[in-house]
Amino acid sequence: MSNEDRRVCVVGAGPAGIAAARALKAAGLGFDVFEKNPGVGGIWNPDHAGSPMYDSAHFISSKGMSTSTFRGHPFPGSAAVYPSHAEVLAYLEGVVAGEGLLPSIHLSMPVERAERVGDGWNVRAGGMTRNYAALICASGSLWDPVMPDIEGRDCFGGMIRHSVSYRSADEIRGKRVVVVGAGNSAVDIACDAARSAVSVSLSLRRGYWFVPKFIGGRPTDTVFRDQQGLADWVQPPNIEALLELLVGRPESFGLPRPDHAPFSSHPIMNTEVLHHLGHGRIKARTSIERVEPGVVVYDDGHREPADEIILATGYRASVPYLADDVLDFEGGNRPRFWMRLFHPTHRNLYGLGFIETNSSVYGLFESGAELIAAHIRAGLDGNPARDAFDAEIESGREPDLTGGRALIGSMRHVGYVDSRIYQRELSVLLNSHFTA
Repeated sequence: MSNEDRRVCVVGAGPAGIAAARALKAAGLGFDVFEKNPGVGGIWNPDHAGSPMYDSAHFISSKGMSTSTFRGHPFPGSAAVYPSHAEVLAYLEGVVAGEGLLPSIHLSMPVERAERVGDGWNVRAGGMTRNYAALICASGSLWDPVMPDIEGRDCFGGMIRHSVSYRSADEIRGKRVVVVGAGNSAVDIACDAARSAVSVSLSLRRGYWFVPKFIGGRPTDTVFRDQQGLADWVQPPNIEALLELLVGRPESFGLPRPDHAPFSSHPIMNTEVLHHLGHGRIKARTSIERVEPGVVVYDDGHREPADEIILATGYRASVPYLADDVLDFEGGNRPRFWMRLFHPTHRNLYGLGFIETNSSVYGLFESGAELIAAHIRAGLDGNPARDAFDAEIESGREPDLTGGRALIGSMRHVGYVDSRIYQRELSVLLNSHFTA
């Protein structure tokens, strides 16, 4: 093959795209990264069009977790235990500079279309079409907001918007606000509103467990990591009892009782919302049934006046540069890839960054990128290990990546992985197939 035919295309220069670029460079593969925005960092730059970042956003994992960073690039000591979005962006920019990746990253150049041609891909970006041996979709999963239908929205009279456009508490100062959702962004925004809005309601479909960010002065995720399920804190390990001891029963704050065990859904790393609920600054509400002029009506019959509704209702992992029939979204909002990385039939098509997990993801992106790079390298070199690996993909069999955890049945949890188990299984695949 010519050097051009051996090149790899990476779409996106956010955290997943940066991980892909590092792995490809380490594997000695030529590559181009196409990024639609004028800088790297993906969603972590609030100036990027479509970024969901808001002023109070922080990592929900602590900087001390191995999966919070790329190897060889720890967060600086000056960074907060839970870094702010500005610190995360500076960190990612530092990784790109430190690894010498910027010359291979083409900024302000969105990929318009990628089409399979033979064993490779024709990629059109910036008005030019180039041929690549492989395509890595690392374009992110938090750009395409899900906007639920609300009966009566045309006559509401106030603002109804998705949280993707929210930036600061100043935008809702003096308003009567309803925040819909109970994810980490929803409760962050509700807490912002509690300090600036006239009134705040938090509309939830179900109950959730709220997890403190610190236990005994230590970041909660490191306590769980080091104490092997907190066996030294509670005997036997009873996470539900521990959370009730540390933060209280959710129903004590007017919230619905969770219908699932702790960590059977994505953890809500925020207890400040409970403080505001306890002080009456936030009111817990049920699902919205409909809206009327200036009024929100909930499905339990409660009515209240409102000026603005903020829908923190999640995102679809859209991949608009591929034809609709290339990816299978499994009835959920994330494309189906074997081991969350490999297309089940297109051998030179990969996805990186489309996972949901119970921890930070940068270390997982890194491990996944290394496995992808090894797979591409083996194919280009005619390494027979590639055939054995492809046979595993064709089988469709995967280990249980959830850790045996029964997850709640929501779109967000399609393809969910336990971070420890996932990283272990990626290492097993890399070492058993591609490491001499």
